Amino acid sequence: MRNYITRAGFDRIQKQIEELQKQLQGEIAKKVAEAASHGDLRENAEYKAIKEKQQLVAKRIQELSQLIEGALIIEDLNLPDDQVTVGKRVYLRNLENDRLDVYTILGPAESDPDNDIISYETPIARQLLMKKEGEEVEVVVPRGVLKYRIEKIEKYQPE
Repeated sequence: MRNYITRAGFDRIQKQIEELQKQLQGEIAKKVAEAASHGDLRENAEYKAIKEKQQLVAKRIQELSQLIEGALIIEDLNLPDDQVTVGKRVYLRNLENDRLDVYTILGPAESDPDNDIISYETPIARQLLMKKEGEEVEVVVPRGVLKYRIEKIEKYQPE
């Protein structure tokens, strides 16, 4: 499956990668050399600790790089305005309790369920994709079936 991301999310991750690379090549490299100069590396706890940190930072750079490698920028895509797609905020009226639920559908790199930003890979989002305003949809979730009417679809605008 393709990886979608907003321009802001791409830029944020790219900046994190650059900061971690600077740290890896600067501060951490200096500490590795300093710890290595203290003698026998087999019994050098300081050296082992900084090497472990070096590996963790390198792994994080790799993980972040994979998030944006080949990613499609949502704002650059020609997506229909009247359908639920990635990059949309969807207003759903719960037909059983009349509550209005609002979800923003983005890629997994920007998912933030605590703020109602869900990945297009989630079961809810997958069941909403390509639906239009006014459509009623049944969304199967672990605790049962939720019945919604799509009240409004709008393009997501990052703050």
